[in-house]
Amino acid sequence: MDTCYQSPCVSAPYRQLPSGLWVPKDLVPPQRLTLSHLGAYCRRLRAQGRARGTVEKYARDIRSFLLFLGDRYPSLYRVREWAQSLLSVKRTATVNGALAALNGFFKWLGRTDCIASYYKVQEPAYREDSRTLTEPEYRRLLHAADRRTRALLLTLRQTGVRVSELSFFTLEAVRKSRITVRNKGKTREVFLDEATRSALLSYCRQAGIASGPIFRNRQGAPLSRIAVWQLLKRAARQAGVPQTKVFPHNLRHLFAVERYKADPDIEALRLDLGHSLVTTTQRYLKQTAAEHFARIRRLSAQKNPAR
Repeated sequence: MDTCYQSPCVSAPYRQLPSGLWVPKDLVPPQRLTLSHLGAYCRRLRAQGRARGTVEKYARDIRSFLLFLGDRYPSLYRVREWAQSLLSVKRTATVNGALAALNGFFKWLGRTDCIASYYKVQEPAYREDSRTLTEPEYRRLLHAADRRTRALLLTLRQTGVRVSELSFFTLEAVRKSRITVRNKGKTREVFLDEATRSALLSYCRQAGIASGPIFRNRQGAPLSRIAVWQLLKRAARQAGVPQTKVFPHNLRHLFAVERYKADPDIEALRLDLGHSLVTTTQRYLKQTAAEHFARIRRLSAQKNPAR
């Protein structure tokens, strides 16, 4: 049934649009979206205390949809159309992340009619070898990197902190061997072993850092996420390590795997990583594809021993 009427019943809850058409009062009017809407939403997220990297990621995803939408009115159909176009070039989990960003945007706008459900995807039982950084590859990166990048690699590998938490590594905190990290609305303590502490203090002396953030740009401000990525990619090229393996979060994964091998206490590891749920920590400990298939062959050999 058409929802627009020229002369509705007087008792019905209708309102008249500027075009002269009458529509139900609870019908959400169409609204063209612009970058000004996105800017206002990002300001709202920052005011809520969202991490800078999170806001930037949401902005990229929402801007992608706005460019796809153009001058058309937003609708659930358009959202699905956009998501389908992403599925042809991105992983399902990545598309779901983009939908999460867009759904939050539409919720803020009051356009719940445009909120899309996520694509169902079965979580893989293993990590892809092509994206898994190994300890020998990490050693090659250390050997090839310059002084600043070496300190950066060491910190990410030995503490498991997120790239957004590097700004809390100040000379004053490193001297105390404990860094107070505030992220995602939570505060936790990150402790440095003596070898890492000594290496960072040595780097500060060589770099002439007398106080404040250790990882800084030429103006003395903390390194941006993009700058950190660029330094790691450069080290990957110099070390001959695939660049698809070298990014901050992979060093966090390497920390988790090696720490768990040394001390299989998953609750302690959860606290070290700053996770709210142990199920999140468990994802970091998945075997690689090679390890997974080796395990399958080993179990098969135990069931069917050679005669």
